Parts: sequence; C-alpha cells; structure tokens
Amino acid sequence: MKILLLGSVALPVPPPMQGGTERMAYWQAVGLAKRGHQVTLIAARGSKPESAYTLVEIGGGDTVVGSTLSAEVVPIGSGLPAPYAFTESSRNLRKELVYMAQVSEWLLTRAKEYDLILNNMRGGESVLLPIAKLVGKPFVTVMHLPLFDELAALLKEYNTPVVTISNAQRVGFEGVNFVGTVYNCVDEELLGRGDWGDKGNKGEYLLMLGSIAPHKNQKDGILAAKALGKKIILAGKIGNQAYFDKEIAPLVDDNMVVYKGELRIAEKAALLGGAEALLFPILWPEPFGLVMIEAMAVGTPVVAYRNGAVPEVVVDGKTGFIVNQSAGVDGLVAAVKRIGEIDRTVCRTHVAGLFTAEKMIDSLEAALQKV
Repeated sequence: MKILLLGSVALPVPPPMQGGTERMAYWQAVGLAKRGHQVTLIAARGSKPESAYTLVEIGGGDTVVGSTLSAEVVPIGSGLPAPYAFTESSRNLRKELVYMAQVSEWLLTRAKEYDLILNNMRGGESVLLPIAKLVGKPFVTVMHLPLFDELAALLKEYNTPVVTISNAQRVGFEGVNFVGTVYNCVDEELLGRGDWGDKGNKGEYLLMLGSIAPHKNQKDGILAAKALGKKIILAGKIGNQAYFDKEIAPLVDDNMVVYKGELRIAEKAALLGGAEALLFPILWPEPFGLVMIEAMAVGTPVVAYRNGAVPEVVVDGKTGFIVNQSAGVDGLVAAVKRIGEIDRTVCRTHVAGLFTAEKMIDSLEAALQKV
C-alpha cells in the first residue's frame, strides 16, 4: 500500500520526551515501511529522519535522503511551545489550527497519490474529514483519545473507519465503523533491557509517570505513599498548573515526595527499573495507558484504578493489582502491601507477548488491508 500517515502537528515524531501519540506514529511509520509499504509521514517540524525516512521540508530546505526503506517525512509548523506571556489563552490552539490548515492543503494537492490516509492527529479525525471526502481516499483514524457523543455522530455521518487502541474505547459508541483494535507498543529498548528492575520483588520507591493533572490523580498516589511511609517520585510535564500548585506542590518535599519534571526515555527507563511499583490511580476512561506497559517491560508491577483500558493492559494479581476507584487511597495502600507477590519476570513476558511493535503492526496492517 501507499500510505499517507498523519503523525502530529503538536510534537515532533518521535518526541524527545513525552508524547505517546507521536511515539506510536513513529513506530507505525517504521513498522509499515519495513513491511514494504510506501509511507509518507506528515509531522511537526523537528521530526528527525531515521533509516526509514526521507525528510522533505515544507517551505524550502534541503532534502535528506534516508537509506533502504521507502518512506518520507513532511514536517509541518514548528511545534507548540508553552503558552506565551501576555497572549490570549487560546494561542496554542490557534497555532495548531494553522498547522492543520497546512495539512489540509497538502491533502488537497497530494492525497490522491495514495491508497489511504492513516490519521493520528488530534483533531484530524474531525476537521480533516471533509478534505478526505473531497479527495476520495479512505481516511482511517487511530483514536488516541476518548470518544464523545458529538465526535461519534460525525464519524458515523462520514462512515469513517476507526482504529481503537483498546476495546474499552468502544463502549457506548455502537454504530461507529470500528475496523480494528490496535494496542500501543512499548519501545524496543525497554524490552531489551530486562536487567532493569531485577532487584527481587522490591524496589526503592513508588513511582508515578505522566502529565500532572486531575485526571491522572497524582494526589492519591502521594497520599498512598505517605500512608505506607514510602518515598514516591513523580515525573512528567505539568498539564494543569492550577492542580499542580494547589494539590501537588504543597506535598513535594524533595525527600519523600520528589518531582523530577519531564524526562527522556533513558531517564524514564532507569526510574521505572528501580521502582517498587508504578501507581496509576486514574480518574478518567484511559484509552490505553502507555506508561503501564513501559513499567511492566522492565519488570515493574502496576497498581491502578479500574478505569478505561486498565483491565486490558494489567493482569490483576499477575502483573500488578487493579483497585476499584471506590476503594480509594486505602485500596492503593492494600495493593502495594501485596506487591511482593508479583513476579517481575511475568511482567516482562506479558509485555513481550502482547505489546511489541511487531504485534502492533500486525494488527494495524490487518485493519488497513480490511479497509
């Protein structure tokens, strides 16, 4: 197939730090190219050419020729920085829409050259649908965020083929043209380092990774650690400054509660490997939860609230413990006390069996061939 893959206008592909959607778009591009498909990846400026890519700068610039695989990257825009001082609160959204307009122009002028469009862009599953209809090419969208009623109605109207990243995403949205469930994959370098986490059944601290925001619920994790008398490390960008300032910052003491900010993959892997458990007390319908498979890949068990895709990712009692949200902090505490029952080797083999790049491309390729 000749595939036009829409990556992201928000972050480079692959992202230098956080960015689950962008990381999955990267593995899609590499994996599909390795299978012999011709892949053009449209992504934010700053996306780096790998062995699979040819990098084509929009608006000028040199062409950097890749090696053996048939793919190219078309960078768009310059990414979305932190909000500016003294500008309107919607500036980042407006910039993102500017970049989406550039993507739209590219689709109008070039999309007819491709067999299908594979969309990963936030917002692309809605604003690009009329463009895809005009060019007359199948527009397959990978749903990285939760569905909602208005979006589901639009997808039904256009009969858009939708790939979900968990079965949980589909609940309550019957009638949408779901063409496959494709689980996210873990970075190969994490699976290749099984020695991380080989510390028996007990690490040195508890860990929470992810954007600091109410729906990620770092506060419950901190309270559970305090109740246990254990150190907890938080890492991730601040997604909600008001939540961080009010609920998290007052509890950070740089001793038993440590905040490390946003980390690169190697830093994150080292932290994961030394942790007793990853805490994941989410309060929203998590579409997948990439950090959970990252933890288990290096042998670290997961303790999570039973929301969204958690039961599809964690095997309760085998790779961690799933706690009912109604049990709250007490439930987290009870689960952490049992963490010694978990065999870290089982955590790694679980990920190796279900959540590799190869498995992801198998499922994705099948869905695209179906379309």
